Amino acid sequence: METREKKNVWIGADVSKETFFAAVDILDEDDSRKAINSLPAKEFNLTETGSDSFLKWLAESFPEYHFSIVMESTGCYSKKLSKILHAKQGDLPISILNGRLSSNFVKSLGLPHKTDKSDAQALARFGTERSPKPALPDDPDRESLKELSRERSALLKAQAALENRSDSLFDTFTQKVNDQAIAALNLQVSAIEKEMERCIKANAEMQHEAGLMKTVPGIALTSAYGFLAELGSLKQYSSRKLSSMSGLLPYTFVSGTSVNKTCLSKRGSARVRQLLYMDCMTAVNKIPELNSQYQNLVSRGKTKMTARCACMRKLLLIVRAVVVEDRSYEKIHEKKAKIA
Repeated sequence: METREKKNVWIGADVSKETFFAAVDILDEDDSRKAINSLPAKEFNLTETGSDSFLKWLAESFPEYHFSIVMESTGCYSKKLSKILHAKQGDLPISILNGRLSSNFVKSLGLPHKTDKSDAQALARFGTERSPKPALPDDPDRESLKELSRERSALLKAQAALENRSDSLFDTFTQKVNDQAIAALNLQVSAIEKEMERCIKANAEMQHEAGLMKTVPGIALTSAYGFLAELGSLKQYSSRKLSSMSGLLPYTFVSGTSVNKTCLSKRGSARVRQLLYMDCMTAVNKIPELNSQYQNLVSRGKTKMTARCACMRKLLLIVRAVVVEDRSYEKIHEKKAKIA
């Protein structure tokens, strides 16, 4: 008896804090696509048990298909579902979309209602039409480093808020509590920085890249750790792609004759921009090409913030260069000096 090869279909998953809706973009009997709002869909709990029920539903209701899953990036919730499903079925392709991309697609469909169910159905159709690439499996070391880096930023923000309150406090007891809270946060920040260092040293590749980044004047070691946490290895990016990932790529908006402006796209990692913002002016004072760019832009009438943002992008590309060329900043410039 001839066995029929299973067809691949896409499942859209709309994930929220406690549940997720899953919709399957299956074919009609005549192999035509169903209307989006008629795609089979079901809600499940975002738990181990709920994921078991989801996989059982697929196996029992659609045994003739292979599946690929597409979901919108919803921070920790989409990541949680992805990890649970991969733990249960490691070869299940899962694609995680940028929220802007999926949102624009859903709007383009002109659906009469917007619900979790309709979003799941629209995501399933997106998978069918666009076939997005599966997300790469998470690197445990990088994921740990990312959590540590973001927690450090949150603690520093809380610490700064308390320090800013100090001058407005006159009650002795309140001042004491505030000082103790600042000191406690200081200890926690130090503990996180030690754990970040331990995490980096446990991964030879990350340790090597962080060491190269640190040779760039103005780049703090915690910033190097932050770049690795948010972006992974910089070797994987072209210069343009890295600029785009950081949100520092210029975005031009032209409409008729009344609007013509350029601004930052800000579509990438805000945390990367924060790290670059902190290190940039130190780097401008130490790196001649950055200083020249900054002075040139200001002399042409650009605002200091515009000039700073341009230097932030240039600084990131310098950081990428030392990693890609696998040489310290000093050695790269020694080579340039000899050529000149």
